Amino acid sequence: MKDVVIKKIPIGTDIEKLLGKKPLEADSSAYEEYSHAANILSQRFKPRAILKECSVKTTTGNTILIGGHVYKSKILKHLLSDNQKVFLYLLTIGDMPTNLNQTEKYLLNSLKLPVMTSAMRYLKNTIQLEQSFDKIGMVNPGLLPDWSIKANQIIFNTFSNSTKSIGMEITPYSTMRPLYSSSGILFEDLLDYCDCQTCPIDACIGREARFVQSA
Repeated sequence: MKDVVIKKIPIGTDIEKLLGKKPLEADSSAYEEYSHAANILSQRFKPRAILKECSVKTTTGNTILIGGHVYKSKILKHLLSDNQKVFLYLLTIGDMPTNLNQTEKYLLNSLKLPVMTSAMRYLKNTIQLEQSFDKIGMVNPGLLPDWSIKANQIIFNTFSNSTKSIGMEITPYSTMRPLYSSSGILFEDLLDYCDCQTCPIDACIGREARFVQSA
C-alpha cells in the first residue's frame, strides 16, 4: 500500500470541548479571547497525517517485523498477531503561527494539546470506520514500558521522504518536529487494550483509562 496523506484534519472550535471546562460566560472577556484564539486555530493551524498499511510477522523472542522493519517489545508482540494488518502513522498539528501577540500565544499554547488530542481521535476513528474494526488500538514509542522512543526513527525510515509532505522531521535524539507531533501504530484491538493503561500522566486531557502499573 502506498503512503496515504491526510491533509484536512478538522479542528473543532467549541471552546468548552477543547478546554474540558465548564461553559464560559458568553459575554465574558475570557470567552471572547478564546473565541478569537479558536478562529486563529481554524484558519492557520493545519493538522496533517500520513499512514502506511503494513503486515505483521512474528519472529523469535520479543521481536516482530512490521513493514520489513524490526521492532522489539514484549507488549507489542503480545498485542499484535502474525499476518495482522496494522497502520503506521505520523501526525502533526504543525508549527505555531507567527506574528501573534502575547495573549494570543498564551491562549494558543493552552489549546495545542486539546487540538492534538482531537486530531488523534479523528485519525483513529477514520481507520476504525474504513477498516470496520470493532475496536481500534494505538501504541506509541516511548509510552510502552519496553518500547523505546528510538522506535520513532524506525517509523520515520518506513515513510522515507514522504514525511516531507506533512512537514515533519526527526532529530538525532528521536524526538519529532514540529513539537506537537505523534508517531505510532494503529491496529484492530482484539485484547481490549488501551494505551493509556501504560501512561502515568494522569492530567492528560486525552486519557481514556486509568494507569495500570502492570499493563
